[in-house]
Amino acid sequence: MGIKTWVVALASVVTVAACLGEEEDTVSKGSETCDPATFEFLIGQDVSALEGVTVPEMVRVMEDNSPATMDFHENRLNVIHDADGKILAVRCG
Repeated sequence: MGIKTWVVALASVVTVAACLGEEEDTVSKGSETCDPATFEFLIGQDVSALEGVTVPEMVRVMEDNSPATMDFHENRLNVIHDADGKILAVRCG
């Protein structure tokens, strides 16, 4: 194999590795357990920011002051937003 082949192969590996690293960072945001501090980065963002974020199995997205059941689930993430869809708070319960 010539030097040119090695350079092309090395460049390909570096490019793929860089892409994988970026994807991993995006997917790693959030958590499968409910810890409000983990989801604070969502506050102030649009509800659509939840797409692509790792969340617990139980998630309840609701508008501020809307009626909700009073049952408590420690692993449920509650995402509260305003009428415009801006996330105001994230809580467990």
